[in-house]
Formats: sequence, structure tokens, C-alpha cells
Amino acid sequence: MSATFMIEAMVVLALAIPGLTAFAQDKSEKQDPAKTEAKEAKPQVPAEPLITATLKDGIHFKSSDGNFDATLGGYIGIHYRVVAHRPEDNVRSSPDSWFIRQARPEFSGTVYKDFDFRLQLDFPSGNGNAVTGTLQDAYVGWRRYPELSFRIGQFKEPFGQEQTTPDRYLDFDERSLGDRFVPARDIGAMVYGKLFDGILGYEAGYFNGNGRGVVDSNKGKEVAGRVRVIPFAAAEDGFVLRNLRLGVAGTAGTVQKSSTNAFDSTSPDLAILYLDATAGTLDGPRKRLGGEVSWNAGPFGLRGEVWRRVDRIDNGAFDHERLATTAWNASASWLITGERKPLEARMVPDAPLDPPTGAWGALEVAFRVDRVRIGTAVFQTGVAAAAGNSNAATDYTLGLNWYLTRHLRISPNVVWEIFDDPILFATGRTDRHFFGGILRFQLEF
Repeated sequence: MSATFMIEAMVVLALAIPGLTAFAQDKSEKQDPAKTEAKEAKPQVPAEPLITATLKDGIHFKSSDGNFDATLGGYIGIHYRVVAHRPEDNVRSSPDSWFIRQARPEFSGTVYKDFDFRLQLDFPSGNGNAVTGTLQDAYVGWRRYPELSFRIGQFKEPFGQEQTTPDRYLDFDERSLGDRFVPARDIGAMVYGKLFDGILGYEAGYFNGNGRGVVDSNKGKEVAGRVRVIPFAAAEDGFVLRNLRLGVAGTAGTVQKSSTNAFDSTSPDLAILYLDATAGTLDGPRKRLGGEVSWNAGPFGLRGEVWRRVDRIDNGAFDHERLATTAWNASASWLITGERKPLEARMVPDAPLDPPTGAWGALEVAFRVDRVRIGTAVFQTGVAAAAGNSNAATDYTLGLNWYLTRHLRISPNVVWEIFDDPILFATGRTDRHFFGGILRFQLEF
């Protein structure tokens, strides 16, 4: 065997060994599935969910996995109030003026689908007051099941149909006279839900009872609850009573040594101070009971509510004297341009403002009558002087709502206020009748 042959054989063998080794490994892996799977199973790094932003009703953020869904928005309400033949008394009436009624940025949404949150602030100039910033809503909740949801934080107590309707969806520029005496936002917790395919709804909460942004200073708390029934919710869409809603609500709590200044009463529309409480305290149980009705059919809407509140007064010889306050309101509205009236929701015109095409938005006319009466015990116990004050008032309001687009609304209101007794002003003038109005510009974003 020659040296040349041996060298050539060694070269061939050197080149063949790697191929034979790879073939053997491949055959071994095919014969052992576990090794094949181990080789192919490489760790996968999960992709981060993408967040998209869209513009429609605010800035809407949503993650691709659906675990984050939120909206940044808000609204602004600008008012101009005028009172005909206004008394020259800046304590019991306010000068004709422009003011920022609401300036409310808000951020709300859901996290991991089942948890919701809401944060709303307000920066109004108010009714002749200095500019202040206030916390309106600040809550978190859990709402996985429509039948049982939970909320904790600061939000509105479930009492008062008009009060629990957001400002931006009211048919009028201001709420009625009696709204002064219903609970609004408070700090607490609530369970709520809907049963029987939305026919029955309920809310039940436990609150401080001191109002918005107030840490409780005593052990007295307030419970509140409401039940609503939409008896024909399952009916066909064209059924005339399909959107009829009935409700009852109540609150029960304890007030401890609170000032009767809480009974200072100013009319929401024309800002007339008609009852000036100066003495005594509220001390003892406070109870409310109310009923409500709402019905929409096509472009028409009817709403009404009635309630009664009972407090206890301490003032000198009067110990735990009962003071009852009653109120009611009724209103009707008609969308002249024919759109369907939404229930406590955004009004979207069929033809948003576009003059070149002859589109002018939606037009609505509305009328409301409302009354409040504070019991005569407010005078008999000396909480307020009978002379120059009135314990009862009635309002008549005619409103026009021009919805230029889904975001912009202009609403002039004409108001006639009548007080049961003459109001005494600083100039010595007394009057029972006041006429005026409000012009509101509203922008939602």
C-alpha cells in the first residue's frame, strides 16, 4: 500500500466523519421524540400589548388585549344669568353676570375588563364665588357580573332622579328648587346591579353623610338605596311604554350638632336667597323618602319626582323638633327635529351643524314646574325669622336646547320664580315674583 493511497484515504475519512456524525445525531433524535421536542421548544417572549388612541367623544385609549380601556374627556358649561328689575342687594341676589358653571376634566375606564374607575375634577367660578378646584368623582369598582357590582370612593348617593342625572344631560340649565335638599356626592361604598334582563335595577350604599370631600367628624353614617323598574324593557322597540321607568328611593342617617345654615336656601336659577337660617343646630336622625318616573317615546320625554325629608332641630327650648321638607318637579320635552330622546345620555343630532348643506343640528323645547316647601317649624323654632323670608317657592322654566353637534349645545332658559312670602332686601324692597333667565353654552370633549 503506497503512501499516496494512505494519504488519500485519510483525507476521505476526515471529510466523511462529520457527515456520519450529523446523520447519527439526526437518526438518534428521530428515534427519541423527547429530545426533538426539547430542541424545538424555545422560550417565547410575550409581545407587549399595543395601545391605540382614537378621537370621538374624548381621547379613547384601548390596549390590544382589552385589559385597559379608558377615556380622557370632560365638559365646560358657561352661563350668563340675568334678573329683570334685580334688587340692589348683593347678599340676597347676584348681579347679572357671566360665570363658569362647570369646567370638568375627567378620566374613566376599565382595567382588566372587570375593574372600573373614574376621576372627575371641577374648576368653576360658581355663582359669584372665587375660582376653586374641587374633586367631584373619585372611585374604583368591580363589575364583572351585571347582577352584582361594587363601587367605593366618592360618587353620588342613589337618591334623586334629577340629582343623579349628569349636568351635561339635563334638559334645563339648572336643577329644580328641591335639589338643594337631596344628597349629592359623598364618600362611601355601594353595591348595585340589574336583574331579569334589565327590568329591575337596585343600588344600596353606606356613606359618611357629610357630603363631598368631607372626612366624617362623628360616628353617624347614612345609608341610601334605590330600586328602579322598567316593566316593559323586554318589549319590542316600537312599544310605546318600552322606556317607562319607575323608582323609589330612601336614605336614613344621623346628623350630630350640625349648623342649621344647611337650610339657607337660594334658588338655583335666579340665585335669590329666600330663606336665611341664623340659629340652632341639626341634631338627630335624618330620613328621606322619594318616588320618580321617567318616560321617553320617540322625540318626547316626561319626567317627574317627589320626595320628603325630615330633620331634627335643637334651638333653645326646642329639643329635637321635627322639621319636614317636601319637594316635587315635573317636566316635558319635545325634540322638534324628530330625533329619538335619549334617557340621561348624550343627544346626537341626525343632521349636525353644516350650513352649506342646510343642516342645523337638533332643536328641543322643554318645560318644567317645580316646588319646594320647608316646614313652618323653621320659623316656629326660631331657626329663621318669619319676616322677610319665605319657606316655600315655585318655579316655572321654559327651555330651548340647540344641539349643534354631538359635542356643542346652546340652551337659553326663561324662568319665573314665585315665593309664598315676600323677600326683604337691604334697600327695604320686598318682592315675591322674580323673572329672568340663563343662557348656557356647553362643550363636551
